[in-house]
Amino acid sequence: MPTANAIFFDVDGVLVDSLESHLQICRDKNREFGLKLKIPTARQLREMVGRGVRISPMKEFFLAVGFPEQFAEKADADYRRDFADNYPVKPFPGVKRMLLELANTGVVLGLVTSNTRAIVTSSLGDVVKVFRSDLRFTIDHPRRLGKAEALIAGARKLRILPSEALYVGDQPKDLEAARAAGTQFLGVTFGWGLSGKEKKLEAVDTIAALGRALRAKVDTRSAARSPRRAAARA
Repeated sequence: MPTANAIFFDVDGVLVDSLESHLQICRDKNREFGLKLKIPTARQLREMVGRGVRISPMKEFFLAVGFPEQFAEKADADYRRDFADNYPVKPFPGVKRMLLELANTGVVLGLVTSNTRAIVTSSLGDVVKVFRSDLRFTIDHPRRLGKAEALIAGARKLRILPSEALYVGDQPKDLEAARAAGTQFLGVTFGWGLSGKEKKLEAVDTIAALGRALRAKVDTRSAARSPRRAAARA
């Protein structure tokens, strides 16, 4: 099993349990705009994502559930302004402990997400501090990179090969980004769209299993002696 010198995480559906909150803002905006759409259930949304329907960034989510273009744009603006304050989201149980244990191994942790910095910070709380501040690639990051570009940029910043980094995601698009960037990928099936049956996919179905899989990929012996790893943690 290849080891990882850095681990990047998607956020929604991987670290935080946010699907129902995202569906709720769709219901609220549907009612506010008088659209009379039938917003899918969480199960239906997961099935849509599994079929390849694009739902990120958030404007795509609104479009996917039926919002016309002009209303999707307005809803997205409202989402960026209001979601963090009005739709509380919490990490999955066990996520904080898992992240702290990983951080204690010395492995570098980063974020690659299509969400905003404010929403990521509010949903993760103080545990966001385990991620290097210069490796938190959000949709409003100054460089505005796509996920594959962000993974490559993160590896370059750490002076490691993309293949030495691992991306953890919950959607087919995350898997595509990892493959495009040349990074390793670990999927989670408790999130928004991976079933675990995808071709050549390594996946786990619980936070506990995720923690075990990630710790197995961290070469702690090389962490202590590699100048490149030491530079990455500086």
